[in-house]
Amino acid sequence: MTKTVEIPIKGMTCAACAQAVGRALKKVEGVIDAEVNLLTEKAKIEVSDRVDIHRLISIVRATGYDIGKTSLYLQITELDSDTARLIEEKLSQTEGIIEVKTDVVSKNAVLSYIPTIIDEAKILSALKNLSIKAKKIADTVSAFEEKKREFEKLKRDLIISFIFTLPVFLGSMFHIPFLREGFVQLVLTTPVQFITGWRFHRLAFTALKHGQANMNSLVSLGTNAAYFYSLAMLLFGHEGSHFYFETSAVIITLILFGRTLEERAKAKTSDAIQRLIQMQPKTALVFRDGREMEIPIDEVKIGDIVIVRQSEKIPVDGVIIDGTCSIDESMITGEPIPVDKTSGDRVIGGTIVLSGFVRIEARAVGKESLLSQIIKLIQEAQTGKPPVQRLADKISAIFVPTVLTIAVLTFLLWMIFGGNLSIALSNAIAVLIIACPCALGLATPTAIMVATGRAAREGILLRNVEKLEELNRIEILFTDKTGTLTQGKPEVNRVQYFDMPEKEVLRLVGSAEKYSEHPLARAILRHCMREGVNLEEPVQFQVIAGGGVRAKVRDSQGIERDILIGSGKLIEKNKINLPEIFSDIATTVYASIDGKVQAVFYIIDPIRQETPETIEELKKMGIEITILTGDNPLTARAIAEKLGIKQYFAGVLPNEKAKIVRKYRVEERKIVGMIGDGINDAPALAEANIGIAMGSGTDIAIHTADVTLMKGGLKGVPSLIKLSKLTLKTIKENLFWAFIYNIIGIPIAAGVLYLLGGPLLNPMIASLAMSLSSVSVVSNSLRLKRRKI
Repeated sequence: MTKTVEIPIKGMTCAACAQAVGRALKKVEGVIDAEVNLLTEKAKIEVSDRVDIHRLISIVRATGYDIGKTSLYLQITELDSDTARLIEEKLSQTEGIIEVKTDVVSKNAVLSYIPTIIDEAKILSALKNLSIKAKKIADTVSAFEEKKREFEKLKRDLIISFIFTLPVFLGSMFHIPFLREGFVQLVLTTPVQFITGWRFHRLAFTALKHGQANMNSLVSLGTNAAYFYSLAMLLFGHEGSHFYFETSAVIITLILFGRTLEERAKAKTSDAIQRLIQMQPKTALVFRDGREMEIPIDEVKIGDIVIVRQSEKIPVDGVIIDGTCSIDESMITGEPIPVDKTSGDRVIGGTIVLSGFVRIEARAVGKESLLSQIIKLIQEAQTGKPPVQRLADKISAIFVPTVLTIAVLTFLLWMIFGGNLSIALSNAIAVLIIACPCALGLATPTAIMVATGRAAREGILLRNVEKLEELNRIEILFTDKTGTLTQGKPEVNRVQYFDMPEKEVLRLVGSAEKYSEHPLARAILRHCMREGVNLEEPVQFQVIAGGGVRAKVRDSQGIERDILIGSGKLIEKNKINLPEIFSDIATTVYASIDGKVQAVFYIIDPIRQETPETIEELKKMGIEITILTGDNPLTARAIAEKLGIKQYFAGVLPNEKAKIVRKYRVEERKIVGMIGDGINDAPALAEANIGIAMGSGTDIAIHTADVTLMKGGLKGVPSLIKLSKLTLKTIKENLFWAFIYNIIGIPIAAGVLYLLGGPLLNPMIASLAMSLSSVSVVSNSLRLKRRKI
């Protein structure tokens, strides 16, 4: 049997790209035919039944491109580490689902799937078959509101549980008449056991249906044992029988108390996302049907004309069509200096108009806006798992059955050698409660959430959190030159003058370049402005095809001068002699006045201010830096020498960049990082162990990379590596304390101290200790917010 599979592909820029992907797919065993269409960006593949879709995806990625996948964000109310593992195991096997990431901290799941193979309805149906209640998150704001509602519900359950538990506890502990009566305790305990505590029983039953046991199994089994034992004693026991209703009620109340403290602590780990959400304006003033109207931000459509006044936030990404303004873009760029913008300039939603008035044509709204994309990147990072978490998951899978076995053995041994049903039951319940692996399940996700939030605060967006563990093991770091090591914007480095006074030359040349849009012309104009030259309106102005300007400008005496500005070829073509110039690697622009060259502008792409210091810091970390650029070898060598970089590859095409990175990663077996900002860097970013994109780069580079540096240039790389080390250290600390707690706690709960002359552990004390252990793990993770990097 054969079937046809359609896979969207991102990153193809020409017919050669499509052909390369097609050839690679056809080589896969089981693929009968593959057609890749550049225009639709889809591969239509005829395959046999035995072909694994994931294999096809890996081939596409290995070719240097990516899959056009869609993400489904889900809110799962009762999500713990065991339910998360169940979801990941079952859904990862479903055809069309590429990746499943869960986060027990925020109760979220993100599923990446190929929309041409499977749709949302089938995914939700698969979850329903697993008896898991999942709700699609419409957007980030609603997700945040959903979490708030869940926290309020948890707090309400805790209050109700406390109100019913307190009289049961007082009656049992202080022998208060009426409250110590069995039937009174039964009436008070039942709502706690089966209403506020129902979440534990439901999740335990779901796990049991799938042949699993988890932390909820321990809580449910322990409290049900105490409750039904007491009920049996009340109905069929003799007078003076001891009841454990207070054990059941107090344990559930204490665990709810611990969960509430955890949720409150976890809320602090989402500060970065919450702050970004608050940056989003709630309404927008739009011009529709001939009048201005204020509408909710969700109702703004692409193409709408949005009006923004002074001191207001820009509600959407778009282009200014009318007006001028000064904008504070520090939230995106990190630069405190306001940016002046006018018609034709792009603006970003969430930034603030400090002065002026503009009309903006909406180009990206809602989820498509840059601010929403940043929030989405953080959310995706927070739902990932580094390899160290997968270790914890494996341990949790065998931990709960082991604890259940220990609890049963504890009960049997106390019954055989102690002969006391009450003590045997109490110790078995204490084992079940104290061993609850909450702290173990929280050890990694809480640290990851705090780390991603901290990174976001530093202007670093972690797209793929699974790379967090590899980051601090980078051995060789390839870096693009233009826009990465350098500013990516041409600037005049120096000027060679000849016969005329310098100021007069700059005045004439700057006036001639006043209306040119060429990047080199703008560089000359910026230089003239910095030199304090007052520019005149040109009498005549003409742009010459091939990169030059011809103009007539009046000099300081009012005499019209013929100005010609351009390359050496243009000057020679106009039969003007070229002077001797400095031996320099810079781009040269000649300025001729009245038929004679009077100035030569040497234009370079300046090295970023932070680059030398950052390169030195990375070298001290033992990381080998290599330049990978499409620029000419002379320029590459000059930059390498200035920065003290020994190795560089110049004049390389995008596919050659990817090949070089692959060689070091596969053949040399190095942990390779790649930093870039352009479409030409995307294949190499995808090929590297860790791809790092500059926030000022292209969308393709940013979406291909694992990390995006939103501000500060390369300065974020050493900070990121240090944060990676700190995060892994925190995770290991969390896991250590979670394991030590259980290693010490389980024998005490089983009664080892009693055998040595000490006390037995009351199940209520075990419950409190278990809750506090979880809070301690979360608190240790929160230290990452304040630690120096």
